[in-house]
Amino acid sequence: MSRRSRSLARRVREHLGFSVIAIGVLFVVLRLLGVRSTFAGFLLSVGITLALNVGLSYYNDHRARNPRPRTAPRGGGDIRWREDDRPGGDR
Repeated sequence: MSRRSRSLARRVREHLGFSVIAIGVLFVVLRLLGVRSTFAGFLLSVGITLALNVGLSYYNDHRARNPRPRTAPRGGGDIRWREDDRPGGDR
C-alpha cells in the first residue's frame, strides 16, 4: 500500500518554520558581525530556502518511489593489490 502524496501547501507548512528560524539566526549573527540587512533581504532568503527545501522534498519522494536499478561494479575484485602496487615491489 503506497503512501498518499503530500500537497504543496502541506510541504510549505512543514518547511516554513525551519526556513524562518534558520534564516533569522543567520541574519542575527550577521548583524552582530556588522553586516547590515533589510527586511526584504530576509524575506527573499526565506523564500529561496523554502523553495529549495520543498523542491528537495519532492525530489526525495520521487526517488523513494522510483529507485534507480543497481548496476554491477565495473572491474570487480579488490584493487588494493594491483600488479604495480605490490608491497616490496621495485620502487
